[in-house]
Amino acid sequence: MSKSAVQRKDQGKPFSYIDVLKNLFPWKGDPIREILRKTVFLIAVTVFGVCAFLIFDYFYEYYENNHMYREIQKEIPKLSELIQTENDNSYGSDEMLAYMQTLVDMNEDVVGYIQIPDKNGDCKDSGVDYPVVQKRDEAERDYYLNHNLRGEEARAGTLYLDYRNVLDSRERSGNLIIYGHEMRDGSMFGNLKKYVEDEFFYDSHPVIELSSRYEVSTYKIFGYYYADGGEGECEFYYTSDINFGSEQEFYDYVNQIKRRALFENDVDVKYGDELLTLSTCATDYYKDARFVVAARKLRPGEDKYAGTISRRKNTDVLMPLEWYKARGEEKDYDDTGFVPYG
Repeated sequence: MSKSAVQRKDQGKPFSYIDVLKNLFPWKGDPIREILRKTVFLIAVTVFGVCAFLIFDYFYEYYENNHMYREIQKEIPKLSELIQTENDNSYGSDEMLAYMQTLVDMNEDVVGYIQIPDKNGDCKDSGVDYPVVQKRDEAERDYYLNHNLRGEEARAGTLYLDYRNVLDSRERSGNLIIYGHEMRDGSMFGNLKKYVEDEFFYDSHPVIELSSRYEVSTYKIFGYYYADGGEGECEFYYTSDINFGSEQEFYDYVNQIKRRALFENDVDVKYGDELLTLSTCATDYYKDARFVVAARKLRPGEDKYAGTISRRKNTDVLMPLEWYKARGEEKDYDDTGFVPYG
C-alpha cells in the first residue's frame, strides 16, 4: 500500500477518546521507553498544574484581602482631621464613633483603627490604614496572625492588639502593643521597614494616629529598633511590660529603647506617658528578628510635630544579642555618652 493510501486511510479513521488516552497514559503493550516517556510527561503536567493553582491561590488571596481593606478604608476619615475638629462624637465621647460602630458590626473583635499619615493626612506611602482587632483569651491571642477581618484564614492576617492590653475610653494600658505581618507587597506592617530604608521617611511620617472605639489619639514616634522575638538569647523583652508599676520600671523600659533606637530626636519621654508599640517580623536580618516602632501619646496642648524635626543617626546602637551572633561578632557597645530619659 502506498504512503498516500495510508495517509488517506488514517484521515478517514474516526476520532476516539481511547486513542487519546493511549497517547497520554501508559498502556498495555507499550514498550518500556514509551511507558517512561508518558510517566515523566504526566508527572510534569501534574507538578505544573499544582504550582499554577498554588500561585493563583496565593495572589488571589492577597487580592481579596486588599480589596476588602480598600473598601473599608473608603469609609474611614483621616483620623488626624477628625482630632482637629474635636466635635462631640470624635474626642472622648461615651458614644461609639460612627465608623467604629460599622466595623464592630462586621466583627465584634474590632477594638480600634490605626493610621500612619504623612503631614497631609495621607496614608498611601505608609500603607498603614487598618482596623485593629483583639482576642482577650490567652488561648486565642494569636488567632489574627493568620485570619482576616472576616475570620477567614489568610496569610496576611490582621493587625491585632496584645491580648493583655486594654483600649477603651476610660481605661487604657500603659503600653499598647500591636502586631502585624511584614508583607512583601507593603500591606499590614510591610512598609514599616521604610523607616530604615528611606532616610527621609520619618521626616514625613513622625506620628501615628490610633482610634479606640470612642476616641482618637496621636502618638509621636521616639524610636525604632531591632529586637529579638524571644526564641534566642535576649536582654530586652519589649513585649514584657504593658503597664509600669513604678517610675523606675518605666524609665528602665524606655531607656532600653533609646539605647537601641537607630536614630535620635528631641521627642522627650516622661513617666506617665502612654506608649504605643508596633511590632513586625524582620527575618531578613536573622531568624527571629523583629522590627519595632515606639511612640508616646501626645500630651494635652502639645504640638504634635515638636521634637520630631531634628532627627539624627544614632552612632552607637545597641543591637540584639542574636544580631551579633548571626554575624559572628562580639557585642560592642559603649554607653558612656548615653543620655537617658528621666
